[in-house]
Amino acid sequence: MCMYRVDECIGLLVDALKESPEYQKYQEMRARIHMDPEKERQVNEFRKRTYLLQNSREQIDLFTEIDRLQEESAPLRAQPDVSEYLAAELALCRMFQHINYRLMQEIDFD
Repeated sequence: MCMYRVDECIGLLVDALKESPEYQKYQEMRARIHMDPEKERQVNEFRKRTYLLQNSREQIDLFTEIDRLQEESAPLRAQPDVSEYLAAELALCRMFQHINYRLMQEIDFD
């Protein structure tokens, strides 16, 4: 019975997320980027490299490497649709972070 209530509430949360302006904007920009396969490939490569840098376990100068990536990707990120897509993705990620933060603050879990 209890798990049913949790699943029901998760469903409501998912519905609320899908109706949010952040998610709507993300989906709009995602579709726009998807229409240009080469641009989509470049954006995904930039996102992958960013993720790998942020999660690297190697001894690297993170600030130097991020600066290098930012410089290399500047022409791509200067394109309005790419910039809007990345901003929309970031807004959605921040929403997820907020949800996780609230859960961890409200639930007593070691």
